[in-house]
Amino acid sequence: MRKKVVIGRRVLKTGLAVFLTALLCHWFDLPATFAVITAIVTTEPTAVDSLKKGLVRLPAASIGAIFAIVLDVTLGQSALTYALVAMLTIFTCSKLKLDTGTLVATLTAVAMIPGTTDHVIADFFTRMSGTSTGIIVSTLVNFVILPPKFGPILVNKVESLFEKTAHTLEKTVEHLLDNEDNDRTHLYRDLHNQLTTTYQLTQFQYDEWRYRKSNEFERRSFGFLKRKLDYLHLVLFHIGKICHLRVNHHISEKEKEEMIAAVRSFKKIIADPLHQIATSHHVVIEDLKQKRGFHTTEEETISLMTLELLSLHKATEELAHITQDERRFSIQESSYPDYIFKRAIQYE
Repeated sequence: MRKKVVIGRRVLKTGLAVFLTALLCHWFDLPATFAVITAIVTTEPTAVDSLKKGLVRLPAASIGAIFAIVLDVTLGQSALTYALVAMLTIFTCSKLKLDTGTLVATLTAVAMIPGTTDHVIADFFTRMSGTSTGIIVSTLVNFVILPPKFGPILVNKVESLFEKTAHTLEKTVEHLLDNEDNDRTHLYRDLHNQLTTTYQLTQFQYDEWRYRKSNEFERRSFGFLKRKLDYLHLVLFHIGKICHLRVNHHISEKEKEEMIAAVRSFKKIIADPLHQIATSHHVVIEDLKQKRGFHTTEEETISLMTLELLSLHKATEELAHITQDERRFSIQESSYPDYIFKRAIQYE
């Protein structure tokens, strides 16, 4: 049973960044409001993003602060001032390709207007000091104190995707055999979008490793998870082809029962975290091969579906093989990450 995480890692990072930012602002007598807002909106999922975007946000915030002071002195604190400051900040950041800093710059700029005094230069450096503090602290918290851990998150995402894929395969075939006219592709498209998002997590971790050490077992485990995602992509490819099939001949009740039984056998393998293949599944595959030979008309729905299931079998066999090998390796090596073959969530 999976453990329920009450407060996620990113929430903790944001809270810690806000606390440290406010503390520093009180120590150095800086306006905490600008700094705290900045710390909240600049907390990123990865330390790499924090570093890269932090280098962009600092000059972008300076641009916003300059517009705020100049227009406040020129036009006063009017509605037009707020509008022009926001528009000019966004436009300038876009032209200078500082897009990732646009939000921080605009918030900083409009928040500066009410507190501007006659001491223009002092106002500029005071506000910029607070904003810079928020950016720097959130980056350091993400990079040093609470660096992201994507391994346990990715494991749970992968297992969840396999479970959803198994369910989608079953529902897709059932709807097809019942000759239902409803759109069967929406579940497939949703899974494909989730798969793309999960692939991004693997890239996040590889980016993290550019700036921090990792051992060979961490990298091997991530390579294994990425290979599982590759096989999941292949499984979704076959489900997508089944989604687009249409019934073009009479299908007997016996044929329906046999196909559903075969699909449910695949469902157990796909949903199983270890993807173990039972002896009974090989019997199902032999029956499918005979059925494929029996249907001489290649364009018959049953024939096409059988072909896709046989192709799916090759993918699941390879998936089971690499999972078995990795599981055996993880047992032999005590330093291997223990979350790969466990279902407990350690981080959110």
